[in-house]
Amino acid sequence: MGARAARQAVVSGAAGGIGRAIARALIAQGATVHGLDKDGEGQARLEHELGGRFIAHVVDLADRSATDQVLEGLLRRLDGRCDILVNNAGIAALRPLAACEDALLDALLAVNFTAAFRITRALLPALKASGGTIINVASELALIGAPGYAAYCASKGALLAFSRALAVELAGDAIRVNAVCPGPIDTAMLAGEFATRGDPVRARSEETAAIPLGRLGVATEVASVVAFLASDAAGFVNGAAWVVDGGKTAR
Repeated sequence: MGARAARQAVVSGAAGGIGRAIARALIAQGATVHGLDKDGEGQARLEHELGGRFIAHVVDLADRSATDQVLEGLLRRLDGRCDILVNNAGIAALRPLAACEDALLDALLAVNFTAAFRITRALLPALKASGGTIINVASELALIGAPGYAAYCASKGALLAFSRALAVELAGDAIRVNAVCPGPIDTAMLAGEFATRGDPVRARSEETAAIPLGRLGVATEVASVVAFLASDAAGFVNGAAWVVDGGKTAR
């Protein structure tokens, strides 16, 4: 019997802090990773670092037409087989409900939920061909509320509900679907959120104090959970929401 072919993985938001860590973790397991991200420079750095095991596809996932074109090319590169899909792309914004304009709501939904829905739908034949697995990166704020994050919570809550529905719908095709719900992870995105609160140092201290483990998480800790869910070791894990938050939502 010949050697098993390298698994084909697709990771959206691959150039961000958590996305980079996920790409590296999946490659360490032997996969070839196709990254989807509008940050061309960030993906180029990953291509240089990871060689031919990482293939960049530059696209703004909020642009449906551009995303469709990139997905068409991606499907040709995948040659009809996708073993792992990680819908990780996300944006965040701190805005009270009364000040949350339609444009911001549309942007959050477009990237955090609609892009994941459309990417999954496009790749579904390739996932069925492989009996693949889907991991959606939601958030602790898909499970709990926070002031100023109504639109963000709604977008991530939609992604979590989508994950559960697909886990039931696609089980007959041998496709497992799970969600990962990170808490405060020490990335550039979180630093940007702290900056919008007026006093970044105080915001970081308050966030850390709310975590029973007494620290922020790091991207590799999320990536290791994603890598487990993508592996054969998680073969009976389906429809679950894995919380990676240092115990914050357990309070």
